[in-house]
Amino acid sequence: MKTLRVVNKGKKARYRLGVEFPPNQTVEITVSNREYLTVKAVRDFEVEIVSEGDTKQSHGIAETDAPSLDISGLTIDDVLEAVKEGKLSVDEALFQEKAGKNRSTLIDKLEALKEE
Repeated sequence: MKTLRVVNKGKKARYRLGVEFPPNQTVEITVSNREYLTVKAVRDFEVEIVSEGDTKQSHGIAETDAPSLDISGLTIDDVLEAVKEGKLSVDEALFQEKAGKNRSTLIDKLEALKEE
């Protein structure tokens, strides 16, 4: 596991591994080696390794080890319920929805949940 400090040098928000990387803001996440390569491959990202080792996400950073729930076959209500039950993070649900079906109603509701 690696803890990364990522800065998005681009002009628009990027989504990787269910995490939003706003432009010109620093985000710290904990990832595996494979996920590190996914983040490192983004041209606009400046990636710095903060710590490396067998840390098991002792801080509440991004939970990228949790098995991801595929929302493509779920209804809007099912997705919202999964987020409320903690089966899926709001960021992961937003990422999957924007990359998949792109249902504006669901995206609006998830963004409202994120602001709460």
